[in-house]
Amino acid sequence: MGELEFSDKFLRTFGNGDVIFEEGSVGKHMYVVVSGRVEIRMKAGEGEAVVAALGKGELFGEMALVDSLPRSASAIAVGEDTSAVEIDHAQFAYLVGQQPAFALIILKALSLRLRKQMEINRGPAGQEKESRP
Repeated sequence: MGELEFSDKFLRTFGNGDVIFEEGSVGKHMYVVVSGRVEIRMKAGEGEAVVAALGKGELFGEMALVDSLPRSASAIAVGEDTSAVEIDHAQFAYLVGQQPAFALIILKALSLRLRKQMEINRGPAGQEKESRP
């Protein structure tokens, strides 16, 4: 996150395979990866599909703080040295209100995810996929 600094008291450490949060759970925190990797996984049929692999400086979990809906995916630590800054809703609201740089980082992350999904929906040769009722 570059220009923003956080106290170590907000730092959480995870082991390989640790579940940071589960799809469908109530979201009370968002995270910024400090070290290691985090996979974002969604249920797909009988298993799970990795929809994103995140590294240092990338954030996740913010959607639940923005829209107050259940988590749309699970977050799993990959590797033994994964750590992330944990930000609760009160801290999130404060940062968005008091730190314009933080609000812009959140907006950029959401925008990039939306663009990625739009590209997936567009499919091959820039054609929209058919919507199915």
